[in-house]
Amino acid sequence: MLNGRVLLVRSIMIGLRWLLRLPSPVLRVLAGRPVVVDGRQPVPTARMLMRVSRFAPFDAPHRNGSLTRARAELNLAGALAGAGICPGVRTRDSSWPGPGGPLPLRRYEPAGLPVPGPAIVYFHGGGFVLGSLDTHEGACRLLAEEAGVRVVSMGYRLAPEHPFPAAASDAVAAFAFVHEHAAEFGIDPARLAVGGDSSGGNLAAVVAHAAARGELPRPAFSLLLTPATDALGGSESHRRFGSGFRLDRDEWAWYREQYVRDPALYSDPRASVLYDDALEGLPPTYVATCGFDLLRDEGEAYAARLASAGVPLVHRQHEGQLHGFANRVGIDPDARAAMLHAAGVLRAGLALGR
Repeated sequence: MLNGRVLLVRSIMIGLRWLLRLPSPVLRVLAGRPVVVDGRQPVPTARMLMRVSRFAPFDAPHRNGSLTRARAELNLAGALAGAGICPGVRTRDSSWPGPGGPLPLRRYEPAGLPVPGPAIVYFHGGGFVLGSLDTHEGACRLLAEEAGVRVVSMGYRLAPEHPFPAAASDAVAAFAFVHEHAAEFGIDPARLAVGGDSSGGNLAAVVAHAAARGELPRPAFSLLLTPATDALGGSESHRRFGSGFRLDRDEWAWYREQYVRDPALYSDPRASVLYDDALEGLPPTYVATCGFDLLRDEGEAYAARLASAGVPLVHRQHEGQLHGFANRVGIDPDARAAMLHAAGVLRAGLALGR
């Protein structure tokens, strides 16, 4: 990145870290006139994010002009957003032999965790195009510390260089790899969960459905945070929150175009888990959605399908939140609260499953 753009990204993140911690009455004033939809409005931190996102280059990759630059800017923003989270969690970088070649892997281990112990394989978000282990450093650290688990954050191939179904294939292989090498990771394979946010939530669900079909060992729990479940994108929330709520529909459509090039594949269960009929045998699942997120309705429709099929389910809608809270935990108190709730459910789910 050019020095000027690095400075811009750093300035925005430093500014957000300061702004989002202001007292609520002050934040409400600075956030401006609230948007009201169905009698509800975003929380003040979300309203401030909506204002600032207009000036953030990493929030508009489809208009950035350079995919390399967009990835670098988001990586920097994500690393800054997660800085200082749970510093006692130990990390170790390595790689794993993905289907198309070696891919990065990062382990997170909180102090005092027994061996073997509970763990989660985590897939980062980013629309299948952006994102990395660095963008979700804060989320993984917080999950490790607050859920009391080892987190294995897995890299996977990104589009457009590697279109669908590369990421889905990598996710299935990644979970199988960690399960097979559980002893080396200090993991109890009977307490190994799968999780992710946004596109990573899609990949985690793909893993769970593959396991339900008997293609790999069954995860003990699924943690799906604002998951992408329907590549058709025809829900009401796509229309209501398609502009001005941080993840715009034109940006979402750009991600889809990079990942799933053939519209005939939009309803493929590996792209749209909402249409996957392999429901029997799915693990207990947590689905988090946000009230002002264009992915809200598809996440809730997926949760409803699981509940109807008798899958043990916890669904939580963070009513005033925007999409993507997982990679804002270091700067946004409301995002951190949402992630803490997810960590608590994961801890309980793995403990009860045992």
